[in-house]
Amino acid sequence: MCTPLQSRQLSRGTSIFNNNNIGWIYTTLLLQRREQSERDQTFIFNLISIKRSIFFSSLSLCCLTKFVSFHPSKLEMDIFRILSRGASLNKKKGITTDYALPSEKQTQKQKHKQESLLNEVERETDFFHTRKHNSNSTTTSGKGDKLTNGANSNKEEQMETNETKAKEEEIPPPELTTEEDAQTFRNLHKSKVTGDDIPIPIGSFQDMIGRFHINKKVLSNLIDNEFVEPTPIQCESIPITLNNRDLIACAPTGSGKTLAFLIPLVQQILSKNVSKNHGIRGLIISPTNELAVQIFQELEIITRGCKQINVAILSKQLASKLNNNIIKSSKYDIIVSTPLRLIDVVKQGNMDLSKIEQLIIDEADKLFDHGFAEQTDEILTHCTNPKIRKSIFSATIPSSVEEMAHSIMKDPLRIIIGHKEAASNTIDQKLVFTGNEQGKLLAIRQMIQQGEFKPPIIIFLQSITRAKALFHELLYDRLNVDVIHAERTPKQREEVIKRFKNGDIWVLITTDVLARGVDFKGVNLVINYDVPQSAQAYVHRIGRTGRGGKAGKAVTFFTKEDDKAIKPILNVMKQSGCNDGYSQWMEDMGKLSKKEKKQIKTHEIQRKKISTVPKVIKQKRKQRQDMIAASKRRKQESKQESKQESHSNDEREE
Repeated sequence: MCTPLQSRQLSRGTSIFNNNNIGWIYTTLLLQRREQSERDQTFIFNLISIKRSIFFSSLSLCCLTKFVSFHPSKLEMDIFRILSRGASLNKKKGITTDYALPSEKQTQKQKHKQESLLNEVERETDFFHTRKHNSNSTTTSGKGDKLTNGANSNKEEQMETNETKAKEEEIPPPELTTEEDAQTFRNLHKSKVTGDDIPIPIGSFQDMIGRFHINKKVLSNLIDNEFVEPTPIQCESIPITLNNRDLIACAPTGSGKTLAFLIPLVQQILSKNVSKNHGIRGLIISPTNELAVQIFQELEIITRGCKQINVAILSKQLASKLNNNIIKSSKYDIIVSTPLRLIDVVKQGNMDLSKIEQLIIDEADKLFDHGFAEQTDEILTHCTNPKIRKSIFSATIPSSVEEMAHSIMKDPLRIIIGHKEAASNTIDQKLVFTGNEQGKLLAIRQMIQQGEFKPPIIIFLQSITRAKALFHELLYDRLNVDVIHAERTPKQREEVIKRFKNGDIWVLITTDVLARGVDFKGVNLVINYDVPQSAQAYVHRIGRTGRGGKAGKAVTFFTKEDDKAIKPILNVMKQSGCNDGYSQWMEDMGKLSKKEKKQIKTHEIQRKKISTVPKVIKQKRKQRQDMIAASKRRKQESKQESKQESHSNDEREE
């Protein structure tokens, strides 16, 4: 029974219990409601030992009464009935509970049954889902332990397990089965596939279970990382590659091209039971180290848990180990690399490319361009496997690149998603005339004032010198800004990219070194501070935003010197459906001749230095610098004269 003081506290609605007491009382009441036959004293003492399972730090008895769905009078009677039974304190050292533990004479069967009930109650009382509960209803306590929930629970669990396995092993029917289905799919996604014996595209990742017996671990990795639905380029390219066909694929930036070639590559290697240290069977070439790192990260995701496949990126450290014969290249199944580093290792005889079955060239328009064409050709000469299959991927594939691709491929299939040289339709494109170089900086500061400057933002410039100059200029605007260019070390570039992805940097200034492939999720705005030299470069630059179907914005500044360079960009905007992003007078601009196009691509426009400082201030700064330099020079001359005088005086004294 309660003392008079406790009765007064109850009548006022104040709590007479500490956190532990309320927790075990509430737990006990729930159990009494479920198991009326289990209210013996030993069982209650066992419940009391559940300590700190629920923290109702300032819960009053009135709140407890409202929370539980019992009648108030019955609740009070149940509480008093339990309290009247009492509890003995255990004052032995080393005991952490407030109450005496259950008797050791309890049978093993009772313990298991009570633990099962307690787990069930604890699961019900975990309102905020902050605790982990045992999913298994069986416990083991040594050799020879048996299942604890009896024959009925065992049968139920076995039935659930069998149902789960049956669902997993069930092969779903393909979503696309006929040529009519395939044509409807292609019309919907504006995709064109040309060539002989074109396979039917997949409609979902589950289609690969029945058609290609995809590795279950690869499929679960895709689902775990929220790759639920394949993109159009993935739907088309995966069955083509798994049917051992050469491929030329062109799709907009951010459309999932990386997974489009990684999934079939991994599946083909896993499907063949080849002994370890067989040699490199898959090779992926990319033009930049940043893109190679990103491809490797995606490759690690889909091969996670696949012990029978080894993948690697040919980093500086790995190349050094191979060249020093610390490790052998034959231990790897797939290698991701840039051209020059790969050629260096191959020339030293530390990597064998003769067993490669799949060669993938990412950003093919760049790797077949003048700067990389010789390197790409040298790699191809070392890939001597007669059964090799080649695939090239890019957001833009000019006709010249297609011609070169046909010369090294056998009856390739060609995929075009959307227009051949169009940007993603999720990007809002805009051309802004700034008059001169000073107008570009003023335009950026005007965007900041008007709220159009919404981070994260990437700004592209045509040279390293200009990127550095803009970086120092924007520092005065108190923006979280950093710069990436070819003069920075790979480690510095990786650190900047990491900080940009984490949100520590709001504005990233860069050259075309980051224009291709690198996936920055959530970039809101891309600014072309300098007009790119080709339509392909423009598409790749603005492709850093609007990725994965998300909306993005791209702004291109141009001056009087860019009157011819903006014509290819204008054509891309028209093909992408951005007819409101430019003035109508630009429609009347004449077509460029071949000579003019070549000149734009090969010759950079000479631009003035990036600065908003007036000429008068610049002259004053220069005068000040000249005065300081002259003062330092005079001091140096006076020091030399004094030394000479002291030296001559010493000679006279001698």
